[in-house]
Amino acid sequence: MFKLRIITPKGLYFESEISSLTIKMSTGYRTILSGHEPLVGALDYAPMHLIKNNKTYYYAIHGGIINVKKDEVVIVSSSVERSKDIDINRAIQAKIRAEQRLKEKDDSTDVKRAKMALLRALSRIDTYNSDNDN
Repeated sequence: MFKLRIITPKGLYFESEISSLTIKMSTGYRTILSGHEPLVGALDYAPMHLIKNNKTYYYAIHGGIINVKKDEVVIVSSSVERSKDIDINRAIQAKIRAEQRLKEKDDSTDVKRAKMALLRALSRIDTYNSDNDN
């Protein structure tokens, strides 16, 4: 077991002892267990899951950084959403809007913002679909 803390701009989002964390870093997916070697890295927009008391919980994480110590992991992210809180229809519509903005872009289109919206929508959809309890 190790402590996981997730911090967002709104403050402490999650803090608990867990047994496993699987998360997508800029270098690919990584599973972290108690006693993991120290690590600092960038996080992608992607689903992550953790195991607590033999139950798996899924979250959409929207970028950030991770700091892994021997028995503590701290994640700082702009946004995190638990799968059960994701409105899948809203996420699908956001994906469609972002794809349309990128397809029909002109000089007034904020391409970076549209790409980020698409990444968030895809992360939400993937997270929702990963959780079989939805």
